[in-house]
Amino acid sequence: MLNATSGDGANRALTKGGGYNYCCYMTMETKVRKIGNSLGIVLPKEAVQAMKVKEGAVLYLTEAPESSLRISPERPGFEEMIEIAERGMQKYRNALRELAK
Repeated sequence: MLNATSGDGANRALTKGGGYNYCCYMTMETKVRKIGNSLGIVLPKEAVQAMKVKEGAVLYLTEAPESSLRISPERPGFEEMIEIAERGMQKYRNALRELAK
């Protein structure tokens, strides 16, 4: 499957048959700003609505491919799932390292 972007900015994927499947991903832009002694970003209104979060909500940043991050709102059981995944990665780190070669 090949990734492509149409002229209108919509994300789409080229299928094996040559047709396109349009994805429902939206792209938003924000800037890194100085906030006190730290750096931060302001989430656009559309991002806040899409994640269904309010002021004070906990967000998780997860490392993703190609030097990117995934931002996920706190969901019941999410932290426990992350802990289970980290324990599994630690326990099977040698096997995972071999598989990554």
